[in-house]
Amino acid sequence: MFELTGRPLQIMAVVAAILLPLLIAYLWSRRRSHSGNPLRRGLGALGRLGVVLLAQVTAMLALFLYVNNQYDFYASWNDLLGIQDTAPQRLNPALLDAGAGKVESMPVRNNLGVVDDVLVWLPPGYDANAATKYPVLEFLPGQPSSPSLLFSHFNFGQVASEAITAGRVKPFVAVLPPIMISPPRDTECVDVANGPQASTWVTRTVPDALISHFHVQPMGAKWGIMGFSAGAQCAAKLTLRYPTQYKAAVALAGDYTPYTDDTTGDLFGNNRMLWNENSASWLYRSYGMRGSKLLMVASKQDGWSARPTEAMAKEARGDANVTTLMLPAGGHNYHTYAPYLPQSLTWLANQGVLN
Repeated sequence: MFELTGRPLQIMAVVAAILLPLLIAYLWSRRRSHSGNPLRRGLGALGRLGVVLLAQVTAMLALFLYVNNQYDFYASWNDLLGIQDTAPQRLNPALLDAGAGKVESMPVRNNLGVVDDVLVWLPPGYDANAATKYPVLEFLPGQPSSPSLLFSHFNFGQVASEAITAGRVKPFVAVLPPIMISPPRDTECVDVANGPQASTWVTRTVPDALISHFHVQPMGAKWGIMGFSAGAQCAAKLTLRYPTQYKAAVALAGDYTPYTDDTTGDLFGNNRMLWNENSASWLYRSYGMRGSKLLMVASKQDGWSARPTEAMAKEARGDANVTTLMLPAGGHNYHTYAPYLPQSLTWLANQGVLN
C-alpha cells in the first residue's frame, strides 16, 4: 500500500505536513507555567521541540515524495535504500486507467530466466475484431522506472483512446516492457557479454511474445518504438540499428551516445565496435536512417538531453527523415514531455506506422 511512488503515501505525508503545525499552535495555546517544577517545564519544552522537528521532517518528506514522483529518481524503497532487488515487479492492470481500451499483463521470460510482466494496451474494439492485425507501438520507460509509471505519467490510455476516436491515428496495440531486466543495473538496452541481453529482450523476445499472444502486425512497416529518457536513448539507437524491424522512433528527452557509470557497470568490455553499435550518433554517421524515421523531442532547459539532441540534429541537418522539436522550457521530467504524446502519436501516423 505504501509504495514509494504510490499516491496513498504522498497524501498521508501532505496531510501530516498540514496538521502538525496546527497541533503545534494548539499545544502552544495550552502551554502552562510550571515555574515550580523544573522537570515538568523541561519535559514540556522537549515535547514541543519534538513536535516542531517532526513537522519539519514531515514537510521535507512530502516535498521529497512530490519531487521524486515528478522526476522518478527512485522507483521503489529498495532503490532508495540501495538494496538490490532481483525480483521482477508484478503488474496490476486494474490500477491503470486504460481509457476506452484495455490493459493486460503479459509475462515474458528473459535470458536470465526471470519472468517479467510486460504491459500491453489494447485499443477499443480489439476483442470484436479478431481478424484485424493491429499496428504496434513499443514504449520504453526510463531507468529506474517501470511500465506502470510510464503509462500513468503519460496518461497513455486516455491519450491513445482520444487520438483513435478523433481519427488522428488508426487503432493500434501498445507494448510497454521493463528495460531494467537485471535490477538495479542500467543496461542501456545492450546485449552484455555473459550478462543480460537487454537489446534482444526489447527487439526480439518481447515482440515475439506479443505476436504470439495478440493479433498484431509482424515487425516492420507497422511497428514504431518510442521512449522517455533512457528509454528514448534505446528507441533511437534500436531503430537505427534495426531499421527493418521499426519504421519510426520517437525519442522524448533522449541521449544519443552510450555512457558507463556506477549504475551500468562495464557494458562493452573494451569492445569499441559494440560501443559503436549502441550509439545512435555513430550509427547515423555511418549508415544514415536506412529508410526509417526519427523524431527527437527535447527541452532547452533539460540538461540531460538538450545538448545531445542539438548535436544529433546538427549531424542530421537537411535529412527529411529526422525531425527535431526543441521546447523552450521545462526540465527532465514527465510534466515537460507528457503533453507531447498526442503529437508523437500523430507523427507516427504520418510516417505510416499508426495509420
